Amino acid sequence: MRRILREVSATVRCTWGEMAYGDSRRTATALLFLHGTGCDSRDWDGVTSALGPGVRAIAADFRGHGSSAVPRAAFTLEDLAADVILLADHLGLGELVIVGHSLGGMVAIEVARRWPRLSGLVLLEGWTALSAAGAFEGERFYGALPHARVEEIKGKDVRTRGRFAPQVWSAFWRSVEQFDAYAYLEGATIPILEVYGGMGRTRRTRRALRVPENPNIEWVWIAGAGHYLPHERPDEVARACLRGLERVRSARGH
Repeated sequence: MRRILREVSATVRCTWGEMAYGDSRRTATALLFLHGTGCDSRDWDGVTSALGPGVRAIAADFRGHGSSAVPRAAFTLEDLAADVILLADHLGLGELVIVGHSLGGMVAIEVARRWPRLSGLVLLEGWTALSAAGAFEGERFYGALPHARVEEIKGKDVRTRGRFAPQVWSAFWRSVEQFDAYAYLEGATIPILEVYGGMGRTRRTRRALRVPENPNIEWVWIAGAGHYLPHERPDEVARACLRGLERVRSARGH
């Protein structure tokens, strides 16, 4: 598998240590990829490989994830958003679309609240609030991924969480549980794609996801997929990313 994001691997200095990221360094509107809890930037390899040569792809490792340093002091979801903004400023990014999976989607929304230069969002089961994760029925978390891949994902999650002092992780997770983006999404003026796997969907799912009515929000359902969309359906996720870029360019009259 081609690993576009490995073309440039670097770090940016934060107050808590070094934040690692990969960058394809192409001249184009950038897609910045933010992974879920216990994952890292390599989880996007299948997606970035499917994007094609005309897209600049950047992926970051959150604090304590992947190749980033492990913080000793307590931090919050809002601090992760501040790290992302620092990285965007460090890279001199102007027109930027963030693609966030799960926790990464929640962080992406927080970035959008704080950073007016953000052009658009592609949220892959990036919950409006953590309670929205219960909007589906049945065992759909890992979708139809093979057992070996599921064990790989679980193992990385356990290892990642184990890097943190218990009190540091607990403080962080409380901030995730307190997160609620409904008000932001209701008034958002940038193009947003809400992307969900269709496995376990019922008549109550859409309401339970707590995504408000907003003409700037477009829904995408990936049939037969669960929560781990970057692993399960990288090609379809890549198409959603390109759709996100298309909507941004259309909104700006490009």
